[in-house]
Amino acid sequence: MAERTYQDPWVKKAKSLTQALIISATLNVGLLSTFIYFAVRESDPTPKLKSPDKSGASSAEHLNLQALVASYRALCLEDLLSQMNDNTHVESGLTKRDIALSCLVAFRHFNLDRALGGIHLQKREITITQHDKIIPLAVFPGLADYQFEAILNYAKTEKWPFTPEGLFLQIQSARPPYDSSLLEAFYLSPEFHFLSLLFSKTGIGLKNEHVVALLASGDWATITATAQFLRQTPAFTLEVRRKFLLELVEQKSRLAAKILIDGDQEYCVKALDNEQVLALCDLLGEKTTPAFLKELLLSPRSDEIWQKAAAILYDQAAEEIPEALDLELAKRRFIELKATAPKVVAAAPPLTVPVAQTMTPKKPISVKTYVVVSGDSLWKIANKHHTTVQAIKEKNRMSSDKLKIGQTLVMP
Repeated sequence: MAERTYQDPWVKKAKSLTQALIISATLNVGLLSTFIYFAVRESDPTPKLKSPDKSGASSAEHLNLQALVASYRALCLEDLLSQMNDNTHVESGLTKRDIALSCLVAFRHFNLDRALGGIHLQKREITITQHDKIIPLAVFPGLADYQFEAILNYAKTEKWPFTPEGLFLQIQSARPPYDSSLLEAFYLSPEFHFLSLLFSKTGIGLKNEHVVALLASGDWATITATAQFLRQTPAFTLEVRRKFLLELVEQKSRLAAKILIDGDQEYCVKALDNEQVLALCDLLGEKTTPAFLKELLLSPRSDEIWQKAAAILYDQAAEEIPEALDLELAKRRFIELKATAPKVVAAAPPLTVPVAQTMTPKKPISVKTYVVVSGDSLWKIANKHHTTVQAIKEKNRMSSDKLKIGQTLVMP
């Protein structure tokens, strides 16, 4: 009994120490768990309450916008319209339907003004980069749901819901004969109005469909620039018409070349430089007006122009072009022999003066005349008869250079 009593204090101390170790271990485990919890929480890459870094977030959103515009740009009109109900936010308060509308206007030439009745719209400009090119893109923030519904309704009810440029591109992509409703829609554009007025006011009466065909042979930038000039400065003059047609000729418009030659032949012969004349002949080829080619042979042009004109005349006559082209022979072939035979009128009977038998008879007086035919001009007639325009006008008491087919001229 005495021995058990002696060991009791040590047993009690051992139990107390064991309990302390258990408590210490429990506390250490708790502290370690707490440390691990906060460490993991601080390293979470997608915290819910922490504000993201502005530069990193902006870059991510920008890339999303780029991709969205790129994908929308490739969509057709109907597919873009199908995005008008997607109100998902993209960036800076813009939604997917806002971006779809911007692409609809910028790349499909949708007429937003007409769709919304011409009301004032908030308009902002953003820039996107595609294929290393910076492209400005207009966006229209703040549109309400009912306005997007109006856009959809307009697109469904209007057969040609495009701007004038969009209508122009539709015409260019089609083949004649054009859809009559498409033509009627384009006739209402200011560009068509001012340019058709230019031709009518300067003496060329083109039908509406011919004006459309002429415009479709050029580019939209030239058309809008000329129409804008006429709108601001109503100068419906020959100079403006000539400049416009020459710009279309530079764009390889055969119709513009034909209208320029047929409506302004003397200007083409005298005022255009050699490169411009060659461009006209190259565009029209064998369809070049023969009278224009003959005038070129009579003009003091270079050998290159004469050879081009003679070659086309031989082609039009279905004759083989001589290997060694003799320009003088070509002139006699197409101008002198062809033109003088039907044009020269037999001289009038000589006017004789009766005299007494005892007087020496005088030589009869003859009068040289010329009958005007199609394609004649005073300059051409004077050149053929080795005289001047002024001398012919004085001899015939003419106050202007106008001639009439069948008119008889007394040659000086």
